[in-house]
Amino acid sequence: MSFDSGASYEFFRKALKSKDKFAVLAAMFGERIASQAVRELARLQTYYPGQRTELDYTKYTIWLYPNEKWNEPLLFYTGFGVDHFSRVMKGFTTTMAPSGRDAVRLYRNCVLPSSLWLPEKVRKYSHDWDVFGLEDMVAIDNAMDFVSNAAILMFVFFGAVLLRLPPGRGDLKGTSERTHSIAESQFISTLPGYVPRISEPHSVKYNKIRDFAKKKANMTVAEYIEKLTQYVVEFNGQPHPDLRKPKIQVWRDGVANYPIILPTGMQQLKAVFALTYEVRLTREGVQVNNLKYNSEELHLAYRVYSGKVIVKLDPDDITNVLVILPKYELPIAAQLTTFRLPWPVSLEVFMFVRERLLAKNGGDLNNIDMEYAFLSELDELQSGYTPTPNKSVRTAAQAATHASNLPPVVSDIASNPEASDDLLDFLRQTRI
Repeated sequence: MSFDSGASYEFFRKALKSKDKFAVLAAMFGERIASQAVRELARLQTYYPGQRTELDYTKYTIWLYPNEKWNEPLLFYTGFGVDHFSRVMKGFTTTMAPSGRDAVRLYRNCVLPSSLWLPEKVRKYSHDWDVFGLEDMVAIDNAMDFVSNAAILMFVFFGAVLLRLPPGRGDLKGTSERTHSIAESQFISTLPGYVPRISEPHSVKYNKIRDFAKKKANMTVAEYIEKLTQYVVEFNGQPHPDLRKPKIQVWRDGVANYPIILPTGMQQLKAVFALTYEVRLTREGVQVNNLKYNSEELHLAYRVYSGKVIVKLDPDDITNVLVILPKYELPIAAQLTTFRLPWPVSLEVFMFVRERLLAKNGGDLNNIDMEYAFLSELDELQSGYTPTPNKSVRTAAQAATHASNLPPVVSDIASNPEASDDLLDFLRQTRI
């Protein structure tokens, strides 16, 4: 039949439907690709809150300033964790380039109470956002951040059944996809700097949309997180699409019948929500990411063991680690010995500051006062953007975003080595 005969759309739809798409794709690309793209998988139903959590990042982005003194906005993604049964948002995180560190943070924010990880300015909303606890199953896609060793070890430790969904099959984690779509239409699309998702992300049309949105951007990451926290509380209070009562009430009623499991103890939290390294124990302790750690107990352990050990490093606090030794029942805590830090610092901040110091000192850090130099560079990082050799703007912005959560370093103190030592001692005593 030719096209001139006036064949209808319904005719072609029926003709294509009669074809075995699985057989065609299997012949062209193999059964593995055909199974991922076409074959329907059995739905995994859930019957109570906390049974299954879906983790995913938004496909749309938003232009944000890392801090108030940054001179140019950058594109940020938002990661959400959604409970499959109650549809509530359990947690979120914001980043420019999702990595294993961000996957650890996102899952931690879904498991722990929001009062433990929300910024102090918005912690007042944690009373209405009482969604936390471990689940039986975790659904993720095959993004590099979720399938990293740090993330997989974290899931395995808690005994969660990990559902790694095929690429391009958003229908298999439809709850998180719908949540992203609702958050986009109700909230994020109304913010200045919002960049929608389109089918051709590298087209001229997309570049024009992105550049136009960049001109409207006027929010910092901290301001966006505050607005997003308010929206999440409102979203959780909206009616459940099937049960006709607020999603948060569905969660609370379900928890009353199926009590949640919550990890407890600082050692357990620091051991699980952490990056994992395998290094050798030496006389000077352990070293990861150019950071040296040691303690009296770890030094005593070296006298009887000097082989490979497992080091657990919290990406948000590099001041101490947990070292797991063979035949030792409990991990050993070790403190940073490279230099002193007045408060917990994220790994992104340290790595970026170290690169700046290496660039300024010809690649040698042995002849400088690291404590004074770190405070001085941190003050500069909080004050705005200055180019760093061999480092991208994105890397600097990621570090500046984390640095904005730290107490400000007064410029005149940071410029005086003796005063900076007094500042360190004072902050350590007051435990800021």
